[in-house]
Amino acid sequence: MVGDLLDTEGFLVTLGEARGELFTDEDFDALYASGRGRPSHPPSVVAALLLAQLFYGVSDREAERRSRFDLSWKAALGLPLEHRGIPHVVLVEFRARLVRAGMDGFLNDRVKSTAKRAGVIGHRRTVDSTGVADSVLTQDTITLIRSAIRKCLKALAAIDSGAGAELSGLLSRSDYGREGKPQIMWSDPEARAALVAELFDDAQTVIEFCAGVEDPGVDVADHRPEHDLAAAVELLRVVAGQDVEMVTDDDGVGTARIRQGVAQDRVISTVDPDARHGHRSRSDRYDGYKLHVSADVDSDLICSATATLATTHDATVLDALIDADPVPVAEVIADTHYGSGPTRQAMADKGIELVAPAPPISAREGMFSKSDFAIDLDALTITCPAGITAPIPPPRDGKRRQVRFEGSDCSACELKPRCTTRAAGRVVEINPHEEVLAPARAQRWNPEFLDRYRQRAQAERKVAQVKSRTKGVPWRGLNKVNLWLDLRIAALNLDRAGRLGIIG
Repeated sequence: MVGDLLDTEGFLVTLGEARGELFTDEDFDALYASGRGRPSHPPSVVAALLLAQLFYGVSDREAERRSRFDLSWKAALGLPLEHRGIPHVVLVEFRARLVRAGMDGFLNDRVKSTAKRAGVIGHRRTVDSTGVADSVLTQDTITLIRSAIRKCLKALAAIDSGAGAELSGLLSRSDYGREGKPQIMWSDPEARAALVAELFDDAQTVIEFCAGVEDPGVDVADHRPEHDLAAAVELLRVVAGQDVEMVTDDDGVGTARIRQGVAQDRVISTVDPDARHGHRSRSDRYDGYKLHVSADVDSDLICSATATLATTHDATVLDALIDADPVPVAEVIADTHYGSGPTRQAMADKGIELVAPAPPISAREGMFSKSDFAIDLDALTITCPAGITAPIPPPRDGKRRQVRFEGSDCSACELKPRCTTRAAGRVVEINPHEEVLAPARAQRWNPEFLDRYRQRAQAERKVAQVKSRTKGVPWRGLNKVNLWLDLRIAALNLDRAGRLGIIG
């Protein structure tokens, strides 16, 4: 009736063409295995709504509103003009069904399979990572421990109410049922120290008491995760141990106090135990997760992606990204984080060319670095800037080797002030992967290398696209973050496939 008011191109037009072509109702039969009755909304329509929601980065309720009032959304979903829209709870249930059926990556796989059959995916990749904020508040030590104790008490009460009441009577504090911080004089250091010691003692009491409780696990309370006692106790063990340490005074009396510094891999929330402190640089920090993306240079499609803890090093995920790629990869373009020796060797073993700068060699200002020495790995010799040659020890089980120049040679050398301050002579370390690092350092400023390396900006643009339209991941937990990432990329790839003309 109002077709002349609608756009003729764009994501929603592509989505309308994909529904029924890229995925149909029959593709989701595994989600409704009962055979009794049928879903009130066709699953292909709900899947299309889910993709539209993730593409535009709107909430479940806003997606419901648009499916009711927005003509473009109605056209993409195939809904009649008078349709009252798809309730937001249907989206929640549909996502849960996707996870239970193991189909959380189904929509993205369908888009990539279509692109693969069309022959638009090449064999070169640009890889990058980025931090993304979580959807919970970062908790301080006091709140973390109190919240973790509260979870344990709730889980224990669900298993055995009598044991829960007994444990509550053993604790120093009786206010764990209340949200928020205890009412103490927070400006008093002694009051704060006493509270920390009290909470730590209660945490130990809870852990010791629950160790003697038989936990029936998932059979309790309809599989609700808040009733998982073992998980709650482990969380309490972690949050109490990461921020609190025991100190002993002169009389041998131990007291709990807040640990100085930040623990490695610190849990920052009991609401989302997978969230972590992360940093993009020394000054750019965030709390949440890290997203890793691999994009095809030729088609600009995202071929693989994964979410990890924010503390995960970029290079450790590269193998998984390549293994998840729909076509064989011949070249990877990445930044220095992926340029280490082990990563280069792993890529070489796979027959993949890695275009990434080698980690820079550090040296004090005005002093010779290792790059000023001529290293001959075939002859196992190294020659210093003054022309003195020293032997390189043979390889030893993947460990670094040290080349030591004679102290007498260095003492008599006029270049010594720029080389070393050691009386025993200069020492140069040979990396176990020097065979792959040395050529990479040599080509770092080669025009051909720089021209290929510029394409890395494509990966930066893709990770920025993934994060666009959202201030952070709207779902909690690493599994759900990966589900969000799969669906988000499915929507972005669908949009790109439409622009490439391989859908519709």
